[in-house]
Amino acid sequence: MNASINHQARFLAAVALCCSLATPVAGFAQDRTSEANRGVEIQAELAEGLPIGLVYVHLRQSTGDPAKDEELKAQVAAAFAARRGGAFRQVVAGFGLKRVRRLATVQSADMRLFNTVPSGQVAIALLVSPRVEAPAEPAETKEAPPPAEAKGFPTIHEDDRSRFVYILNGGIGIFSDTDPWFGGYGDAFNGGNPTAKDPLGPGTSTWTEAYVEPGLGGITQVSDYPLYLYGAVSWLMSGTAGHDIYNSGHWGHGDFEKLYAGMIWNLPGENSVVDVSVGKQVYQLRDGFLLSKIPVSTSIGERAALYLGPRLTSENTVLVRARASSLGLDAFLIEPSEIDAIATDTKLGGINLQYQFADAEAAFTYFYVPDSKSTYRTTDGRRLPREGLRTFNPSLSFKKLFGREGAWLKAEYAYQDHEDFDMSADAGYVWVGYQITATSWRPTLSYRWSTFSGDDPDTQTFERFDPLFSGGLGNFLPGVVFSKAYKNANLITNRATLSVKPSDQLELILDYFHHRADSLNNVGGIGPLQTLDSRDIGQEVTLTAYRYIGKNLFFQAIASVGMPGEAIERALGPDTDDWYTVQAALYVFF
Repeated sequence: MNASINHQARFLAAVALCCSLATPVAGFAQDRTSEANRGVEIQAELAEGLPIGLVYVHLRQSTGDPAKDEELKAQVAAAFAARRGGAFRQVVAGFGLKRVRRLATVQSADMRLFNTVPSGQVAIALLVSPRVEAPAEPAETKEAPPPAEAKGFPTIHEDDRSRFVYILNGGIGIFSDTDPWFGGYGDAFNGGNPTAKDPLGPGTSTWTEAYVEPGLGGITQVSDYPLYLYGAVSWLMSGTAGHDIYNSGHWGHGDFEKLYAGMIWNLPGENSVVDVSVGKQVYQLRDGFLLSKIPVSTSIGERAALYLGPRLTSENTVLVRARASSLGLDAFLIEPSEIDAIATDTKLGGINLQYQFADAEAAFTYFYVPDSKSTYRTTDGRRLPREGLRTFNPSLSFKKLFGREGAWLKAEYAYQDHEDFDMSADAGYVWVGYQITATSWRPTLSYRWSTFSGDDPDTQTFERFDPLFSGGLGNFLPGVVFSKAYKNANLITNRATLSVKPSDQLELILDYFHHRADSLNNVGGIGPLQTLDSRDIGQEVTLTAYRYIGKNLFFQAIASVGMPGEAIERALGPDTDDWYTVQAALYVFF
């Protein structure tokens, strides 16, 4: 009884910590756009690799002529080059901003980045002050500074054709879990996991994690051609001290994080561009339903910093992106960054076709697994190969549902079959929400129903859905707690979310998850949950606070409790307990 009270006290204390962050901070409220579906301001590193949902040009003051205002906005958009539907890259966006600032019609310009509502994309706001007195003969650019002129950290060098910068990111956090693995059943859940050498038992464990990532990045134009070369390289060193949910002691790891090069070619025609890149980089489709930037890499085991999760790049990627007006096409080949002890040598290829409407987006994605050593298990002992898996994934989203400002809807469906055996699996979700933009805190209430099919053992057809690389905190992670014990397979989830934004730099989110199994057969699941006696998996309540401090600091606090359902209680025994986690982390980006 006393232990339970202590657990609840810790959880309530963490909730109080999150709420104490809600002091409004001075932002640039006077420069707010009127766009709905805009979240809080974020740093560029957090937006790396995310799809661009909006590029908005805001004039801090009018030129005095509405026609000239629109012409200036068009000039700024053309110089910035990044477009809705593309992927955000810091080195490319920074160079685009420099080009905007060099326009003869621009006095000054700044860039602000916002997450979107719902999350999973980035909105770019360009805040521009027009030049009051334009030159008699307009020129495209201002006089270039001396080529070798340094601009101060993190800029190494920039001129009218190039920009090179230092990369310096880092983070530190303290984490505490009470009764992990629903009462300390760490051995039961991790008996076959070679990366979990000392999983947590009952009680409370508190540990610290940290990482630092130095590197270089840059972009340069090739002669006078509309051709740009870009790339980045960084080294990430991480460490853990204490006992996390898998291991105890002190350990660290270092490896390349970013290591990529690319080429952008601006084609003739309106908003026409081709972008080709290869190497270790971040890539995500939409809000991460099947391909998120988080699960393609991992910090489990020897890599350290498990909860900080600083590793977001695939081991190798080949990306080809083409944009022509409202039409976009991505072709990709991704090799996830795996731990040697549990490596499956999986590769994921695909094509994504999308069309942007004024307030909507339609897309179709085809995924194919050309190589993998991973297999699917069945109740009759068969091992079915993952290699050869095909996934067909249409999606549709509306920023203005029924034309109403602030109302939105997203939906996706995925069907899977296999080229070598009889497979028929599916997954999907419907996500609807409403953001009240008329109030200062812009509250958003949303509901999402999602389903990932399970396998019926009474048929010869394999029906368990493979979630590929589904996930991402705030998107398709099935809860901070439950994601450790249950994945997006054989799972039906009802999720309700309330978020408020006391300022442009602060967001508070309250999440409720209710999980049920699609099938009692859960072979392929984690640990003792291979066969279920009930479909009731459990519930989770999470309070999250995001505080974005200037351009360089990001603070995250999480308090969550996972309550096991009847299925977990029957699988583990009478001593099953709620799983509490409290987390606080500070990140720095340059």
